[in-house]
Amino acid sequence: MNRGIEHLSQYITPTTAGIIWLTDEALNYNSPGVYEFNYLLDGMLIKSISQELSHEKKPNRSIFFLGDSFGKPLFIGHVVVSKKEDMKIMHNHFKVAADFIEKHSTIYIFNRAQNTANVNLLKELAHKYKDYKFENLNI
Repeated sequence: MNRGIEHLSQYITPTTAGIIWLTDEALNYNSPGVYEFNYLLDGMLIKSISQELSHEKKPNRSIFFLGDSFGKPLFIGHVVVSKKEDMKIMHNHFKVAADFIEKHSTIYIFNRAQNTANVNLLKELAHKYKDYKFENLNI
């Protein structure tokens, strides 16, 4: 097992409901977290990236996956953040997920976007969505 996957498995528990993943660029095979999150999604992430690359489409700036972990829904919402308005997409992902996940679940923030440097995401999300616990994910 990859060390990143081993490390990630410490965070994914029955109370984990999702991961909000922020980057500066569209996903590719070398994006931080791709290997680990692909494992959580049973290969669907790499399949999605592969389909984008093979069709030479404009890369997705946002993608939402809904999987399963410990018999409960687990979402991963990715957003390319290039301007402040892109943060609305992050909130849209969470609103979609809220219909599936249990209250008081943990949502991890995997932030690799330099464009969010002046934003306290944990504080913002905790203030807006009081029924959930938000934590940084460092893998």
